[in-house]
Amino acid sequence: MTKFRVVQRGDTVYVEPDPNSIVLNDLLHLSDEQIENTKIRFMTPSEDCDFDPVRDSENPELQNKINLTDLVFNRSSSISFKEDVIAIGFIPLGGDRWLMTGVVKVLKDNGLAQKADAEYLITKYNYRVIVEFHKYFQNGIVLAKNVIDKLRVVEVIDKFSCKFPGYKNLTVSYEDLKRRIDSPEWSASLRARKGVYLIADQSNGKLYVGSASGDDGLYSRWKTYVESGYDKKGEETGEYPNKGLRELVEKKGMNYVKKNFQYSILETFTEETPTKDIIDRENWWKEALLSRAYGYNKN
Repeated sequence: MTKFRVVQRGDTVYVEPDPNSIVLNDLLHLSDEQIENTKIRFMTPSEDCDFDPVRDSENPELQNKINLTDLVFNRSSSISFKEDVIAIGFIPLGGDRWLMTGVVKVLKDNGLAQKADAEYLITKYNYRVIVEFHKYFQNGIVLAKNVIDKLRVVEVIDKFSCKFPGYKNLTVSYEDLKRRIDSPEWSASLRARKGVYLIADQSNGKLYVGSASGDDGLYSRWKTYVESGYDKKGEETGEYPNKGLRELVEKKGMNYVKKNFQYSILETFTEETPTKDIIDRENWWKEALLSRAYGYNKN
């Protein structure tokens, strides 16, 4: 249930919803009876069966499949989505953030290991509502009544896509970077520019400033971060020291990186820019942001 706060603007006092307490059902308006008959499915990628709803959700032609097939596909051991059950789907965006794919109602279950027949119950929020929720259980399917009031709405976006936001506006989590880096628009845009970039550890505020001055520009460097958390090749050759990041990954593992790292671009340069000029700017940013004194830069 939404909490309210009292806000004074000038001489007028207002009572308005507290934006930090808006939960999912404040948008969906499901009745108590409907919530009793609702299940939520947290759909996560599986390499075993090439199931990747996060990847597929960015293809408009596959979005209905996620909601009307994947969301209501019954397991081989149990039928969770029987007739009249309401199903709400979520896919991970990284950290504790989830994107709601849609809300459907089951018309007929078709047995074990089969998708149920379903139709949309609500469509206006498909692939638009981002909630924050710490998934503290292993099961992917849960009763809505147990968690729906814990799904805090943090953003309602216009459209979920892989559109490149531009170099000046790029701030992306590890999971989002991994999901988007090989999409045609992101890949082409990152390859087209060399640059100085920033990695921020959201758990403690520590920063790492790096530069990309080689072939394939920012793409090449960020691709290595997606794969291993730091530039292993650079560490071995000594050309691009990553000692601070390497030590962090060795100590805390890639799961720490996946949960906490955020990537952004400080400056970009064209192909003609001398490497020395880029390195000079990298060093300037290290001094300006104190990433040597208080962050992960060790050089």
